[in-house]
Amino acid sequence: MKNLPTLLLSAIFIASCAMEETSNEVVDPLDNQYFTEFMPCKAGPDFNAESMTAMISEWQKLLTAEDLRGVWGYAPAADTNSLGDTGWWELEWNSKEAADAAWEQWVKNEQAIAWQEKYESVLQCDGEARNSFDTVLPIIPTTYGETNDSGYFYSEVHVCVFNDGYSKEDAVEFLYGFRDAVAAADYSDTTYHFLNYFFQDDPSRFLWANFTNSKESMAKANASFEASVRDEMFPLFSEFASCGLQPDLYNGFTLYWSEKKDFMPTFSSN
Repeated sequence: MKNLPTLLLSAIFIASCAMEETSNEVVDPLDNQYFTEFMPCKAGPDFNAESMTAMISEWQKLLTAEDLRGVWGYAPAADTNSLGDTGWWELEWNSKEAADAAWEQWVKNEQAIAWQEKYESVLQCDGEARNSFDTVLPIIPTTYGETNDSGYFYSEVHVCVFNDGYSKEDAVEFLYGFRDAVAAADYSDTTYHFLNYFFQDDPSRFLWANFTNSKESMAKANASFEASVRDEMFPLFSEFASCGLQPDLYNGFTLYWSEKKDFMPTFSSN
């Protein structure tokens, strides 16, 4: 699962009050927004656990960008996905400016070019076709259970469209209540969390992505939504947006996390 550590998203700051007293206040994860890119990828004839392990191990040694927060890979888990067998390589950055600067260096890096050529029969990703998003994370991954040591996660991704007159601000405002409704339901041991990805080049659309530690946990999370969350929250959501009925399904892995740079995923079925 996207292994975003609690210490990063629950930073503590000291605030002075009128009585000159101090208190510790936990920063709400919804106060943090990140710049995220998705690259489309296609698996090659040599795509397997062993070759991916070698490929990612060598790739991690090439990373130098300090502003790269994390990277995750997505492999299609259903034939019904809207883009067929397309997978994704997600990169989360501190800012767009940092991402642009890192990409400018990467495409000129001879070692990076050699790495790409070496593993083109394993996985081919199109950096020039990457999509850009502003991303919010209302629930940190460890809220409802421990993430997998292997780095594996399961995800459902819905493409959503804003109703006329509504925008990102309405979606973010809704997330506070939705998060509270989830907290009142039974999502235990699922590592359920979700992100909203807002297209930078198309403010009329966004992605709602759900994440759990397994396909079975996603089934439990969906059952909890139907039983305890849907009746309260779905009418409120429908006021400002609608999503496709069939989500895209993915098996995913954490490929890199800046707070644990020695992490290496274990590529096997979960």
